[in-house]
Amino acid sequence: MTHLLKKDILPEILHNQFIPNFIAFGMGILLTYKTTSPLRTALSIFILYVYSYFIHRLFHLFPKQINIHMSFHHDHDETQTLLKKYANLFIECATNALFFVLFYYIQWGLSIDYVPTIIIFYYGFIYTSIHIVNYSLFHTANSHVEHHENKVCNYGPDILDHLFSTNCNQTIEYYNHIIPNTFASFIVTYLIFRPNI
Repeated sequence: MTHLLKKDILPEILHNQFIPNFIAFGMGILLTYKTTSPLRTALSIFILYVYSYFIHRLFHLFPKQINIHMSFHHDHDETQTLLKKYANLFIECATNALFFVLFYYIQWGLSIDYVPTIIIFYYGFIYTSIHIVNYSLFHTANSHVEHHENKVCNYGPDILDHLFSTNCNQTIEYYNHIIPNTFASFIVTYLIFRPNI
């Protein structure tokens, strides 16, 4: 946490992450502004942002024998066959999607209807596509590689790792690589939910 309070770190955070996060929040608000207040949508995305950090950490605590995230995603061999690689990516995708299905059912089970379903889907698509496409297929950020080398750091999102001192190093991740994921998520969410924009 003290790292984030240094006066020279704020410009780095703004430079590396403000625009992609602004776009993500803006697109979410655009999807819901006719049915949900922009403040509620922004808070919903923030809730999911924090939730995705803690649910990822939680999945790392489950015993390996019942933990598909750790046994498939973290313990796969880089020299595996193409079929095994794509099977691993499928399991990884399903696990990441499960994070947000679980959130939906937690809200439902607690009779809470604060985070709109459309926003759960939208943010879940962003999160999952970043993990699968950007990190696992194209290795766009070293933070994910570091997470695999040292499984107790860089859970993501990056700012929360810095806030809770679970970052592998002091580097602020450059997030411009998530902009295409955000636009893709917006389009897919729009086509599925058909909000009246």
